[in-house]
Amino acid sequence: MSESNNPPIVIVGGGLAGTVMLVHTLVKIANDPAITPENPVSLSLIERYSEQLHGGVAYSKGPNFREHNLNAGARTLNFFPAGKYPDGMPTFVEYIQDRAKANPEELHALTDPPRQMVNEYCQHMLKLAIEKAGAKANVDIGMKHIIKAEEKPEGGARLYCSDGAEFDASHVILATGFQEANAPKFAQKAAHHPHFVAQPYSSRANRAYEEVCSNAEGIKAFIIGTGLTAMDIAARLIKQGFKGEITMMSRRALMHTTFEPTTPEEYLAKRIKGEARPAGELEFTKHEPKFLGAKTIAGLVKAVAKEFTELTAQGYSSGEILAFWERYVPTIAEKFPHEDLAKLYLDNEALIVSRRAGVTPDTGTTVRDAINNGQIKVKTGAIREVAVDDEGQLSVTFNPGSGALSLNRAKFNAVTNRTQTEGYDFVFSAMGNSANFNNVADVKEKLWADLLETGKATPHWLRAGVTLSPDFSLVDDKGNASYSFTVIGVPASGHMVVTRYPYPDSPGVSGGKMGPTSLNSGAILSETLLVLEAKYDRMVANFKDEPAANDPDFNAAPKKRPPGRAMGA
Repeated sequence: MSESNNPPIVIVGGGLAGTVMLVHTLVKIANDPAITPENPVSLSLIERYSEQLHGGVAYSKGPNFREHNLNAGARTLNFFPAGKYPDGMPTFVEYIQDRAKANPEELHALTDPPRQMVNEYCQHMLKLAIEKAGAKANVDIGMKHIIKAEEKPEGGARLYCSDGAEFDASHVILATGFQEANAPKFAQKAAHHPHFVAQPYSSRANRAYEEVCSNAEGIKAFIIGTGLTAMDIAARLIKQGFKGEITMMSRRALMHTTFEPTTPEEYLAKRIKGEARPAGELEFTKHEPKFLGAKTIAGLVKAVAKEFTELTAQGYSSGEILAFWERYVPTIAEKFPHEDLAKLYLDNEALIVSRRAGVTPDTGTTVRDAINNGQIKVKTGAIREVAVDDEGQLSVTFNPGSGALSLNRAKFNAVTNRTQTEGYDFVFSAMGNSANFNNVADVKEKLWADLLETGKATPHWLRAGVTLSPDFSLVDDKGNASYSFTVIGVPASGHMVVTRYPYPDSPGVSGGKMGPTSLNSGAILSETLLVLEAKYDRMVANFKDEPAANDPDFNAAPKKRPPGRAMGA
C-alpha cells in the first residue's frame, strides 16, 4: 500500500458520529475515480477512551453493557438513507437477521436492541467500508487525547495531544460527543463516595450494579431523574436480581411511554406497537400547524397547547404530533427572539423529550411492572443535596412535590420552605451527559475549553452545543466560519434543532431535529451527508491528481481562504 505525504483528514472522536463520518468518507473514496492507490487518502480516527471506540457513551463496549437496550427498534438506526445502502453493507435490521441465523435468540434485538450490539454493528460497517476503499485509503485508528487545536494560516490544522505529541491535519472533523458526565453540583459532597454513580454507562458503574444486586436484601437505591437513563438504570437493577426498594425522583416525574410487546414478525411487517406512524398515514400532517400564526411567545405557548390537546383528543400520539411539528422549529426560530426561545426550550426540554420518545417493550415493561408492584416509587421533588451522613451512608435532601402522580406524568409544586432528607445505600445519577458549552468554567474537556477560551468556538444560543455555519463549520466569536474545522454529533445539537435541513429518509421533507432526535443516528446521518456534499472535494483535493472541479480557489498546495460568515446560524 502506498503512503501519502499529505497530512491526514482527522476525525476527533471515535463514537457513533465519528464512525459514521469515517464510513461515509471511505465509501465516497471507493467510488471516486480521481482517487488512486498510488496517492491514497489518509484518514485518522482518534478516540480518547478505548471502551467508547465506535460507540461513544451511548453504545460503549464496557463490560455488561448489553444489559441496557435502545429506546427504539432496530429500523431507526441508520448508517445510510433507506434504499441507498452500498452493495454488501447491511442495514441494522439485516445485520441482526444475519446474526440470528446462528443464534435465533438474537432476533429479539429487532424490537429491543442491546446498546452494545450497536457498537458491534458500527465495527462491522467500518470493516466493510475499509475493505471497500481498499488501497485507495489508509486508515489509522489511534487512542490519543487531543487537548488543543489551531488552524494554520496556509490551511489545515495543528493538533496537540496530552502526551506532548503534535501533528498536522489537512482537515479536522470534531465528533467529540457529550461532555463527560460529572456529579451534579448538588451532589458534590457525595461525588467520590463508592456508592454514588455519576455515569451509569461505565465500567465503574458495572461494579456498583454488581455490588448493589449482590446485597439486595433491605438495600435502598435512589435514582436522580425519571427519564430514559433513569428507566435504563432501574430496568438493569431489576433484571440483575435487585430485590430492594428503588426511588426515582425528578421535578415533574415525567416518564416515557412504553411501546407494546411486539414479535419480530410483527415488527418486520409494520413497526413496534405504539411507535409513531409515518406522516403519510396521519390526516393532520396534510396541513401546517395552526400555531405558526402566533405573534408572541405567550401566544405561541397557548396555541401549541391548544392544538396539541385537540390532536391527542383525535387519537394521535404525542410522538406522532411532535415528529411532524419538529420540522417547523426552524420557522419558529426565524420568527421570535432567540433569548426567549432558548428559555422556552430549556424550561420545557424534559417535557418535549418525554413526549417525543418512547421506550422499547423490554425496558418499559420491566419498569412499569415494578412500579405497579411497589418496588419502584416515583416521586416529584427538587433535589437540593446528596451528601454523606455521619455513618458514611448517602442522604438525599429535597423539596417534596405535590400533585397528581401517574405513570406518565406528575405536576410539580415545590413547597420551597420545607425540605425532607432520606437515607439510601446507593445513588445513581441519571441526569445524563451535557451538551451545554455556555459556561466555559464547567467545560471539563480541555480541547473544547481551549477552543472556547480562545474564541475559536462560541456556544450556541440554544445552550446546546456550539455555533456552526450551514455547512457545519465551526464559528468563532467574531462570526467567522472556520475553513479547517467541521463539527458533527452532540456539539452540533443546538444547530440541528433550529436549522432547516433535509431528512435523509423522507424525500422532500426538511426541518430541524428536536429533543432526542437532535442527537440520534438520523441527525448524525443528516449531518454527515450535508458535510460531505459541501466539503468532500475540498477535503480530498490534496490526494487527487486534479484540483476539485467545483472549487476553483483550492489547489494541491492548500491556501487559506478568507473566513466565511456564520450566516446567522
